[in-house]
Amino acid sequence: MKIRVEKIGFFMLIAMLFCMTSRAQDDAQFTLFPWATSYYNAGGIGEQSNTLCFTGIYHNKYLGWNDVYTVNGVDSMDKTAPQDFLFNVESYLKKLHGSLGVSFISDRIGYYKNVGVKLGYSYKLRIGGGHMGIGAQVTMFNQVIDATGFRPIDEGDPVLSQLSESTLDLDFSLGLFYNCDQWYAGVSVTQLASAFDKNEVLRLSGEHGATRNPHMYFHGGYTWIVPSNPNWEVIPQTIVKTDFKTAQWDMMVLARYNGVFWGGLSYRLQDAVSLVFGARPFYNSSNIYLKGLDAGISYSVTTNKLGYRVNRSFGDIEVMVRYCFDIYRPEIFSGYGSTRSIYKNWY
Repeated sequence: MKIRVEKIGFFMLIAMLFCMTSRAQDDAQFTLFPWATSYYNAGGIGEQSNTLCFTGIYHNKYLGWNDVYTVNGVDSMDKTAPQDFLFNVESYLKKLHGSLGVSFISDRIGYYKNVGVKLGYSYKLRIGGGHMGIGAQVTMFNQVIDATGFRPIDEGDPVLSQLSESTLDLDFSLGLFYNCDQWYAGVSVTQLASAFDKNEVLRLSGEHGATRNPHMYFHGGYTWIVPSNPNWEVIPQTIVKTDFKTAQWDMMVLARYNGVFWGGLSYRLQDAVSLVFGARPFYNSSNIYLKGLDAGISYSVTTNKLGYRVNRSFGDIEVMVRYCFDIYRPEIFSGYGSTRSIYKNWY
């Protein structure tokens, strides 16, 4: 019995995931990670060839969670729930033989906020039956810690009562992304600048800072068309994130009907179980300006300790909207010509 190479690679990736444990990461985290590929893998920029795509993702984490602490015998409550927002623009450009992408990210947790802009390029080339993206990104980010509103248990602490600092910094990312008709796989490294900086403490009020470490991502997915009913597709997808000290694993299984409606379940090890669903409502429409619309939503039930305590988390909500449209007309060849010329630089 013959087994296709792509299936072997996919199941090897799945097996590797079970050997890793899960912890939180410094990069922003999204339940709908397949729609945020260009954020964590520069090689995946412009993965939908010949299109211009706009993607927005809003993630509101740990709804209802409040951090209760006591100051001078009085209970106080911190309602600074974590929130992430990502807006991405990416496009394939024939003259550059690759894709350009710009991402705007806002990541907030507690009194810490990170706002950044990523500019990236992914060179595309044909390999086998698919195409490979080799990408790099430059990130400019502003990191802010503002604890001036925090009331510490020990009143008068000059560090906690006056800490309000910010810094502007640069970082770099590299990534590889391979995509073909039925499967994809990628690997990337972000926050590379910290790997060459022996002083990992960010310049937030000198020694009062947050540490940065390089982050590595492994991700992949496979589309299985149901033989008895080709209108149905089952799409398992996964991603592993690690900062070389701890790791985190997400696994998602989607079912898609007729290319339009999709839904399924996602699991983040030791953190959340998510219900995800969405639609490409005009996918089969003849209107070329509407068929590129894709929207989805997820609700995550918190399975870590924050979901089992007083003032507990009632879960996360994430909303995604993507709109893509073709920027190149389909090329129609007629008459006689060399196939070398016809397929040159076409990926």
